Amino acid sequence: MSAGVDKEFNFQFKTKELYSKLRVPVPIPLGISTREFVGRLVTAHNLPCFVEEDITLKLDKFVTKETTTFHNNNAQEAIESLQKAGDDDIGNIADKWAKAYTQECVAYAPDSKPKPEVGFAELYHKLIHSPALEILFRLEHTYAVAVEDVLIQRDQALAKLQETQAVQIQQAVQNLDYTHNDQQVNRLAAQHFDNIQREEAKWHSELKNLQDSQREEFRTWIQQIRDDMENGTEGPVSRRIRAMSDLLPPTRREVIVEEPKLEESFTIHLGAQMKTMHNIRLMSRDVLDLCKHKPNRDGGTPQPQPQRLQTAMSLFSGSLSGLILMVDDRINSYTGIKRDFAAVCQQSTDFHFPDLDTQLRVIQQHAVQANTLRRTRKAEKLSQDGSSNGGGDRRSVASSESRQSSEDGEITSNLKAGDFYITKHSNLAEVHVLFHLVTDDNLRNGDINSRHPCILALRNILKSCVRFDVLSVTLPLFLLYEMYEEMTIPWCVKRAELVLKCVKGFMMEMAQWGGSESRTIQFVVPKGISDDLFSQLSGMLPHIFRLSRTLDLSQHK
Repeated sequence: MSAGVDKEFNFQFKTKELYSKLRVPVPIPLGISTREFVGRLVTAHNLPCFVEEDITLKLDKFVTKETTTFHNNNAQEAIESLQKAGDDDIGNIADKWAKAYTQECVAYAPDSKPKPEVGFAELYHKLIHSPALEILFRLEHTYAVAVEDVLIQRDQALAKLQETQAVQIQQAVQNLDYTHNDQQVNRLAAQHFDNIQREEAKWHSELKNLQDSQREEFRTWIQQIRDDMENGTEGPVSRRIRAMSDLLPPTRREVIVEEPKLEESFTIHLGAQMKTMHNIRLMSRDVLDLCKHKPNRDGGTPQPQPQRLQTAMSLFSGSLSGLILMVDDRINSYTGIKRDFAAVCQQSTDFHFPDLDTQLRVIQQHAVQANTLRRTRKAEKLSQDGSSNGGGDRRSVASSESRQSSEDGEITSNLKAGDFYITKHSNLAEVHVLFHLVTDDNLRNGDINSRHPCILALRNILKSCVRFDVLSVTLPLFLLYEMYEEMTIPWCVKRAELVLKCVKGFMMEMAQWGGSESRTIQFVVPKGISDDLFSQLSGMLPHIFRLSRTLDLSQHK
């Protein structure tokens, strides 16, 4: 490999009526800046000052082109020398290159210092599987109670404000045409709306500040608990956390009489040659109950639910739990089940991942990029179709393309049916990962088939589960959360059969995706479903899936 070459640079310029030509050798690669080299040329050859900018531009292009050619030639020579060598020599040289890159170049050197997020995750996972488990749950419970107090104060303040505003509006309407006119009533309603918005923004800011401070304090407490554990004794930090949790008042919660749960579990075998055992569960419950964290107190000591304990211990592991949430095409948390889910996420602080609003803002940015790419590909496809057709067809395709572009308008973050986005959480009861599946009103139609975008999205979600080690996933069997008038028993049976058969086919593909682990698939049906319909749905599982049964060898003697 040569150290460098000299290339001749030519430049012509005009002074008065005479043309002058400059011809100088330029070292490639050029070890100094182009402007500095031009300054030396101007001084050495007594060039006029008005040609300095032109010669700088042309020399910069010349150096760039020749430098690229120089490196390409060196690379070609190196490749040819490797081709002449044997296979062993090529392997040795490749190892030397790899070693040189990792030891000499900072950009290719391995990151010996772990990132703070990775270090904290490993530390939390280590402590949650140690005797410090009780201390961690006491600390999380203390923070959850503080958040609950703020939420209660917020709800009371908003309720009181709305009650006062309702009285004022009622009095204004009753005294219409006496003390108030239509414009005054409208201004009063607008003022009330602004006051509600201002009050909600105030409490939202207070809640966010509290959760941010809790997140910072939690990381500090974790480091101190680790130091206590290394000393082998319960230090002052652990004793202080115990005292903080014991001084808390009993958790304010309503006495709820739990309804008897409808639930059936099966063990199945899937696979052509190498069969894999999976768990299938059918249950009737509110899907958000899997997310709600319900701490209780027994004798002043916080007692987490067993499901919550298991979720925390598997947070940073290869056994995650996922939930498919059917949402509309807008990425926000303002309406429907999205608003209810956001309220559940607000009940406690997420100490490991960004809050839901932050994650949704990032997803909106990626959604705009995805929609931009979709429109570009659609335009390219229309253009290709137009070029392959005749002249009349090209005009019709072009006109349809212009109409489509005018109808599309500005690119937004709204998604299409069958799209899904993922959020991750550490403060939910039984779920780590949420798959937000975009749906439409066509799901209430009983004539959908296996090619429906939402059915195909289930395949992509299961593929993501294999990729990200989500071993348990919950999905609505009817792809709906409520029972509607058109959902008769034949409708429910037909929809359940479609979903079960499609999910079975997708699960059998998991072996090709690399998912050979045992998984748990939970199918949820709406609460309030009749016992007869639930029994009928439960009886479908043994016919669709192959159950695991114990063979009695005594009968074959």
